[in-house]
Amino acid sequence: TAPVERVRAADGREVARHLVPLPALAPGAWRVRLDDGEEECHLLVTPRHCHLPGAIATGGRRFGLAAHLYGLRRPGDGGIGDFTALAQAARATAAAGGALVGLNPLHALFATDRTRASPYYPSDRRFLDPVYLDVESVAREAGTESAMRALRAQAPAFARLGAAGEVDYPAVWAAKRAVLEACFDAFAARPADDPLVADFHRFVAAGGERLRRFAAFEALAARRPGVPWPRWPAEVRNPEDAGVGRFAARHARELDFAACLQWLADRQLAAAARESGLSVGFYRDLAVGAAPDGAEAWSLQSALARGASIGAPPDQLCPEGQVWGLPPPRPEAMAAGGYEAFRALFAANARHAGALRIDHAMALERLFWVPEGASAADGAYVAYPREDLLGALALESERARCLVVGEALGTVPEGFRERLDAAGILSYRVLWFERDGADFLPPDRYPPRATACASTHDLPTIRGWWEGADIAERSAIGLDDEAAAARARTGRETDRAALGRALVAAGAAPQPPADPQAFAVALHRFVAATPCALALAQADDLAGEAVAVNLPGTDRERPNWRRRVAVDAEGLWRTPIGEAAARDLSRERGDQPLTLPRAAPAP
Repeated sequence: TAPVERVRAADGREVARHLVPLPALAPGAWRVRLDDGEEECHLLVTPRHCHLPGAIATGGRRFGLAAHLYGLRRPGDGGIGDFTALAQAARATAAAGGALVGLNPLHALFATDRTRASPYYPSDRRFLDPVYLDVESVAREAGTESAMRALRAQAPAFARLGAAGEVDYPAVWAAKRAVLEACFDAFAARPADDPLVADFHRFVAAGGERLRRFAAFEALAARRPGVPWPRWPAEVRNPEDAGVGRFAARHARELDFAACLQWLADRQLAAAARESGLSVGFYRDLAVGAAPDGAEAWSLQSALARGASIGAPPDQLCPEGQVWGLPPPRPEAMAAGGYEAFRALFAANARHAGALRIDHAMALERLFWVPEGASAADGAYVAYPREDLLGALALESERARCLVVGEALGTVPEGFRERLDAAGILSYRVLWFERDGADFLPPDRYPPRATACASTHDLPTIRGWWEGADIAERSAIGLDDEAAAARARTGRETDRAALGRALVAAGAAPQPPADPQAFAVALHRFVAATPCALALAQADDLAGEAVAVNLPGTDRERPNWRRRVAVDAEGLWRTPIGEAAARDLSRERGDQPLTLPRAAPAP
């Protein structure tokens, strides 16, 4: 029997606390149960910090490519970057001396509404989006005439979509789904002892209840396109309702199809990782939340707060604040479950990866909650159990052998970055934001345990910044009037002069660059000179793109999350900017790139 002490809880109630002596325990998730079996609690035994590969832990430095998968090109890709294009980009990066390829979140979006393209507003962060499947590869593996006939039938659509400069998600998915359904029929007809069938059943068994619920949601949503799950019939509104089980039994084939797509996506991502040649691997991205009408919110209803959204308070960059439309997790529910859902989310996104970026890492300490229907000015911060979450993160990071990068930009709690560093989490340093007043920080002021980059998907490309493409675009779609645009152009000139001085002082350029290509080369040389453990170059910048992937504050006003890079994935490091970046990043980081032939732009 464990000794008992009486303590007063935060709400004033008196509770009994059992003092249980424990033996030495290995890191992991444990249950502590009293002898009578009536009381138990969760216990996590965690490492002191997240996984750091030996080369990084001892001060080594590596570089890589940052890309949005849908934007990558390869011949015959059918209108969207896929896992085969990813493998090509990875091999090209490794050949150039790089160690990792960073990606947008690969989370499952909405199969019944492909106009919803933001990877940061997904249906479910625990599963992959099958839109990235290379369906030609799937059809050839299916090995039936019906599968190949379906592929040939979609060939004209794939050719048309592949020539476009933007991803047409509805058309791409319609064509791919037609092929995938024929392939599924072929797989379903195989005998039970077929190796592929056995592998699929192992995948489904490992996916357990999470995969079963996701597949049920996909099947239910397909029968009610455009209807959010809170308006579904009462008997299927909650995954624990008996009606969901009855639906699953009646529509087993539809659930199996959804599960099969996940199996295929996992296999293709695994193959891309296995064949990449990258010493670190893929650097995946975990969004801060999932859409309230998606599979994740349906599956985890009791763990999410209702009537509130995650957001950001008003600040200088966004005076009205931000409301992101993402339901916040309930801290007490996270703790009550032993942080199992949080750990499973990390594990799902660390799969087939060597690094994982945590978007809005401040969620480990606090989130800004905004009441439903209110403005961000009416929101408030809600505290989260930071030390518990860091411990859970360290446990899963070590299990997956996956290093962690914490994106902490914007309003950051005092001491938060230092606490992340102590937990072995690399910070995320974007050149545009690393300032000392009006001046840009020199490379030696960057921290070693960090990921450095010149720009990101929410900022202008390097060429776009130089040319003021973002300013012109905001004015063209009515976000800024002429006075605001004039102020932005004046500010840009001031920043360009300040950055030119910083580049010259750092030895990244003999004089302030006079054209966008020289500017891009100097910026990558500047990033290469930092002591940061990881340095990234954006695919869009290597290709010399002027228009950004995303323009914050817009949705349908422009093609956010749809732009395709003009250079094939295999040729990104063979452009003039790519060759210079590979040379400078390799030299500064102690590696030697291969000599590569010059790339040609994609048609």
